[in-house]
Amino acid sequence: MKPKSRLAIGTLSGLFAALTSISSGVAYAQDGLDFNEAERMMSFNTVELRDQLYFGLRTFLPEQQAFIDDLVARVDRGELPRSMVNVVFVWSRKRKPKIPFPYFEIAMRLLAEKRGVILP
Repeated sequence: MKPKSRLAIGTLSGLFAALTSISSGVAYAQDGLDFNEAERMMSFNTVELRDQLYFGLRTFLPEQQAFIDDLVARVDRGELPRSMVNVVFVWSRKRKPKIPFPYFEIAMRLLAEKRGVILP
């Protein structure tokens, strides 16, 4: 799925910059989205990651659920940190509450690629 407008590219570049600062160890709050929020979500840990993503991102297509299943497997293997997934999850739900999955997928693909992980 590719962004279709300059606004979408600008928004993604802003998210990318924010998450890059998180991965470098320096966390800045931006629009209420910060590294601490992702860490707080880790401490709750009452819901499996798969269920959190399925229902929180409102997935209903088999392709969307296959993407999430692959992502969860990579988190379980340690290829991607759960805190990064949580940050993108929160951001995408704030960005578009009714249909957050497309934003989540685009951002996760970009950030995973930066870490050398290619998502299908």
